[in-house]
Amino acid sequence: MAKQMNVNIKSLHILRLLFLIVLFMHCRRSPNEPQDVKWDGIEPANINASAEARAVLHYLSELPDQKEKKLISGQFESWGFAVKPLNNPENWLNKIYQATGKWVGIAGIEYHAGQVYISEPNSMSLDHWNNGGLIQLYLIMTNPANPSVSNGGGQCDIKLVLQQGHPYNRHFFNELDEIAEGLMQLKEKKVVVFLNMFAEMTGNWFWWGNQDYETFIQLHKTAFDYLTVNHNLNNLLFIFEPSGQHQSSLSYYPGHDYVDMIGFSIFVDHDVELSASTIPLYVELKDLGKPLAISQWGPRRGKDQVGMDQPPADNYKLLRGVQVYFPDICWWMNWNQAYALVSDENSNYNADLLLDDRWVVNRDELKWRNYLQN
Repeated sequence: MAKQMNVNIKSLHILRLLFLIVLFMHCRRSPNEPQDVKWDGIEPANINASAEARAVLHYLSELPDQKEKKLISGQFESWGFAVKPLNNPENWLNKIYQATGKWVGIAGIEYHAGQVYISEPNSMSLDHWNNGGLIQLYLIMTNPANPSVSNGGGQCDIKLVLQQGHPYNRHFFNELDEIAEGLMQLKEKKVVVFLNMFAEMTGNWFWWGNQDYETFIQLHKTAFDYLTVNHNLNNLLFIFEPSGQHQSSLSYYPGHDYVDMIGFSIFVDHDVELSASTIPLYVELKDLGKPLAISQWGPRRGKDQVGMDQPPADNYKLLRGVQVYFPDICWWMNWNQAYALVSDENSNYNADLLLDDRWVVNRDELKWRNYLQN
């Protein structure tokens, strides 16, 4: 009997040990998951994303469920060496602050202006970040087939860009290395960057646009892997941005593992309101489960589109449209010049009304840090 009891006690100890092991393995986090994030929301495309990037993405994913403070304001500043410091009165974000007393939540920048310029865009981005803001970076990369064409225009065979050893391939990756150098500087400061790599791919005005779906998807995946794996950049949240009114948007989608949020590029005439037809595939793209944004916005047409700037537009029509037709949009970004919230002459109006609305989140109201543990 004593021997049998000893065997039972021994078995009980073994079972208890096995239970503790199973419990530990169940509760243990993935080694790739940051340990200082309260995380129960959408996963970032990069499994090694930083704590800050995860927290920002989690925050964005929950904004549509809020009753107010659910739509983050944004303004594009400029390109490359033309990016001005935040304290410069000619900076587009500063113009808005002078007119409204508000700093928008998200600052837009571009590294390219004929070539890659890092210093000015990074300096302004770091200033905005240190004051509580977020950053969107557009990559209008030069055409590997004809780098002298302005603003990423012209035609290019993407298959040759992806062909190892081809001159187009070398040009593309050399430029990605320059871009990665700038992004690494921001990573070292823990700056989260919304990276808009191949904007408006549904159109035909950029070298990567209106191309074979599968080839474009491979281009996106290749750039994603090169930046996140080869350069170990974990501070990036990747945007998929089709033109809002194109019906082919879903065909270009690279897949959940390569996209963090979906942006729409939307420019309308000065007297046109947003409607359901502005984003015809809104429901289908929303169903992909990613945070949504109007990542390029123009409330009127500028001279670069129609030859001369249209009359000023009502900034508040953005919110009217979002509230009625696109309530899951969680941030937007005005383009600069004629499309800006505020300009020196012939300005769009009601910027103060828009930025003061209870739906809108400005820089000092961003709460993404609440998703980081103290």
